[in-house]
Amino acid sequence: MAGNPTMDDHFSHVASSYRQIRQTDAEPILFISERLKDLPHVQAADVGCGAGRYDLLLFRHVKNLHLTCIDLNESMLQQVSDYLTRHHVSRFETLRANGNEIPLDDQSMDCVLTFNAVHHFDLVGFLENAVRVSKPGGKIFIYTRLRSQNARNVWGRHFPSFTKKETRLYELDELDAAIRAVEGVRLERVEPFHYRRKATVAQLVERVRARHYSTFSLYAEDELNSALERFQASLKRERHEIVEWVDENTLLVLDRAN
Repeated sequence: MAGNPTMDDHFSHVASSYRQIRQTDAEPILFISERLKDLPHVQAADVGCGAGRYDLLLFRHVKNLHLTCIDLNESMLQQVSDYLTRHHVSRFETLRANGNEIPLDDQSMDCVLTFNAVHHFDLVGFLENAVRVSKPGGKIFIYTRLRSQNARNVWGRHFPSFTKKETRLYELDELDAAIRAVEGVRLERVEPFHYRRKATVAQLVERVRARHYSTFSLYAEDELNSALERFQASLKRERHEIVEWVDENTLLVLDRAN
């Protein structure tokens, strides 16, 4: 997903376990499939596809889909290829590329999608290229966490320095301004998603150790261990055995001009 060596190392390290350590929700895929249901065939690109955790859901819910899975990390591309093949999906290809470039033919895609990855790209570069490769009337779907949403989840509220470390996320007004700056596209709709979660403290600790968010790779090892101890101590003081919270995400639907 990212060109930064630290992020590339992180994603190579977590590639084989990524689908297990990250929560994958079907709701945005169901929303997207409803928007695409009238197309007889769907030529799509998932930019920053990772290990393909959303891609199998796309094949299950979007009819007559052909998907180009794009990521900069080779380990992730191997994972998505193995994952889809293992589930008897063949109408896909993988492409190693930066999310800012999208080396596909002009006006070749019915839709371009990205799931929890846009903060790893140069935003304007991604938008310009997503518009370039989209057919007139095509859709661009951006599924992401906003910076304020990140601050309200269990990590933003309880894990030391989490919101200070995670500076890559956008706010809605920043995304809107970037979209307005790109010719040939408009923001059609903003769809919020809310998910009620719960986990034991031990499960949360395991997620940190597994680096289930790339944010945790931004900590030095001793810094992360210290923050983890403080995190556990804080939850213990508040007598949390089962921690409950709400995860929030936002889906932006963009229209490519005819």
